[in-house]
Amino acid sequence: MSLFYKAYQSTLKSQDGIRKFFPRVIKTGGTVETAELAEEVAERSSLTPGDTQNAINNLIPVMRRHLLNGCAVKLNGLGTFIVVSKSNGKGVDTEEEVSASQITGLRIRFTPSYTRNSIEGTTRAMFGGVEFRKWGDKNAKAETTNPGGSNPGGGNNPGGGDEFIDPSA
Repeated sequence: MSLFYKAYQSTLKSQDGIRKFFPRVIKTGGTVETAELAEEVAERSSLTPGDTQNAINNLIPVMRRHLLNGCAVKLNGLGTFIVVSKSNGKGVDTEEEVSASQITGLRIRFTPSYTRNSIEGTTRAMFGGVEFRKWGDKNAKAETTNPGGSNPGGGNNPGGGDEFIDPSA
C-alpha cells in the first residue's frame, strides 16, 4: 500500500519572499462507500454485511446527536470528533457583544488517535509505516516515513479532515 503525492506551490510567500513547493498527498482511487466497508468488516467478524451496514448507518445519527449536544465522540483506534464553529470575520469589540448570530457555520474537527512508544515516539494509530511514492514517476522508490510522529494534535494539510455539518439536518 502506497500513498501518492504531487508537488504544489504555496499561495503564501515564505519569510524570504518565495512561494515554496510542498508535497501534497493525492487521491488516486475511488470513494469507498458504506456498503463496501460493511462487506469488508463482515469478512473480519461474525456479523453479516447487512448487520454491519445497519450498525454503521445507526452510528451516524447517534454520533450526530452527541456532537450537537456538545460532546466529543471518540472511536477508539480511529480518533475523536468534535463540533467547532466558524465566524469568518464577524468579530466584535467586547465579550458582552458576542452572540450566536456571529456563527457562520459548523464543522467537524477530527483528531486521529495516536500511540506512544519508546522507539518511534508518537505515532498516529492509522498511519504507522506508510509508504509514499511520487505521482507520475514510474521509477520512484517507496519512501517510508512517520507522518504522524511527534505532533498528535497538529498536521499541515490545509483544509484536511474537516467536514461541514448542516445543523438543521
